[in-house]
Amino acid sequence: KGGGGGAGLTSLSSVRRKAIEGLVALSDDGCCPVSIQQMAYVAGLGFGLMSGAFSMINLLADAVGPGTVGIHGDSQLYFLSSAFMTLVMIFLHTFWGIVFFHGCETRQWWEVSAVVILHLIVSGLTFWNPIYLGSLLPSYLLMAAVAVWAYLLSGGSKQNLHHFLLCLRSGTTPPPAS
Repeated sequence: KGGGGGAGLTSLSSVRRKAIEGLVALSDDGCCPVSIQQMAYVAGLGFGLMSGAFSMINLLADAVGPGTVGIHGDSQLYFLSSAFMTLVMIFLHTFWGIVFFHGCETRQWWEVSAVVILHLIVSGLTFWNPIYLGSLLPSYLLMAAVAVWAYLLSGGSKQNLHHFLLCLRSGTTPPPAS
């Protein structure tokens, strides 16, 4: 029934369920020792760190030669912007993992599709290089939006986010504006 994209994601979801059953079988109390949110976070962070590691290896390979970046009119900001792009990709993979798992768990295929499309957009933004602001600024804006989305999907509330952003403790009210 329906589109072909759902079948592959359904099989991915069944593999995840079998992994959970395996964790339950290994546990002493018969409960899964890892929640779905924890699994999503760890998977996203793992993908992000691996992405960052490969990016840094490529960056270091560029740094040792045979040429030197910055000669012949190239931007001197290559290494700095590459480091910031690697950072945003690590965070984005972490947040995408949370959104992706939520989409698979609740069968909200539009969330899964949004993760794939956002990944393509952020990867495509690097074609703006060496105009680094053209790739970094939109990537960081998307990261902030996906971070809030992942936060809300994993049970965070707007009120808690507001308190966090204002550095307030739970149960206190904001100080009056002066």
